[in-house]
Amino acid sequence: MYDVVVVGAGPAGTTAAKHIAEKGLDTLIIEKSKLPREKPCAGLVSQHALDNLDFKIPEYLIKRRCYGTRVIYKNHVLESKLAVPIGIQVSRSEFDYYLAQQATKSGAKIIQNTPVKSVHTKNDHVAIYTKDELFNSRIVIGADGVNSVCAKKASSDSKPRKNAFSLVSNLPAPIEHINNKYIDITEVDFGRAKNGYFWVFPKDNYLSVGMGIFGNPSEFEPLTSYYDYIKDQSFEYAKPHGHSIPIGGYKRNIQSNRILLVGDAAGFVDAFLGEGIPYAIMSGKIAANIVINAFEDNDFSNSKLSSYSIECEKVFGDNLKYSLIFSRLFYRFPGIFAKMLTNREEMLYNALLVVKGESSYKRFLRWLIPRFPYYTALLLKKSLI
Repeated sequence: MYDVVVVGAGPAGTTAAKHIAEKGLDTLIIEKSKLPREKPCAGLVSQHALDNLDFKIPEYLIKRRCYGTRVIYKNHVLESKLAVPIGIQVSRSEFDYYLAQQATKSGAKIIQNTPVKSVHTKNDHVAIYTKDELFNSRIVIGADGVNSVCAKKASSDSKPRKNAFSLVSNLPAPIEHINNKYIDITEVDFGRAKNGYFWVFPKDNYLSVGMGIFGNPSEFEPLTSYYDYIKDQSFEYAKPHGHSIPIGGYKRNIQSNRILLVGDAAGFVDAFLGEGIPYAIMSGKIAANIVINAFEDNDFSNSKLSSYSIECEKVFGDNLKYSLIFSRLFYRFPGIFAKMLTNREEMLYNALLVVKGESSYKRFLRWLIPRFPYYTALLLKKSLI
């Protein structure tokens, strides 16, 4: 019988496991893949995420530092940078593996290459079934991503989960080309994917190129659009990996008796950009504190664990809610918002402050709404809308 089993070794799971193991609780992480494992992701870890870690990321993991972005919408292009980095570019396989190592150094154990098939809550423990083994734990943290097995047990919500869709691949590129065009910025193109965008994120000797769709991918052919995009950009061909991303900002059940959900499994993802790492780390830390307190009181009931959802809402719930509001506005009227973003440098600059974690979506919208009529009038004057 373990004290805590964490299902999934992504940033949310390993963060939770690290903090729990440090308190002396017998902690096991069960990871479906062999580490380090490939993770389809753009690979930008924002300063917002880094500020929530209690250790520094070593230099060897940092492919590049990112100071800003170049935004494209049809024939409109605009760049903006901050004086300090908004984040770092990493390989997600290396980054996640490093976080897992921090968890094991703190005393957590990891079993790899072992998918969890189901979890069942008993009176005094949770039974976790894999293909070949049964693990018992007094409490479970579900950190198993958008298709979470644990979420099926923890959530009584019968509504379908709202997800975005992404395609991404790592494309080799000459270092000279990367340095000339993307040395310390990302590139985002809102003009080629309905209800979504393409991105180019530079690493050391390759580019992470992908697309995110926040609407229904069946409305057009995402794979065809992806290949057209990399062909137009003269990138090397590589087959992309597709995966779903939960859209944050919706109310979800994130705990039940003896089970807590963290990160993507809880739907904690920015609804506009699809960024999830900051919320994974924050929810992992909050879950760890709730679990430690539950052991102190020997109470693992849903009513005891309900403080978890309250604390998550207090710490970052507003940002997810307002990211969803902005996403809905932006993708309903992309011809207006994307043109504003590519014509008003102060708007793009303020958006970068949100990515960095120095501002919030709520503050950004409060800044934008009074200026919206003026910006719209300028676009009309220039015959841009």
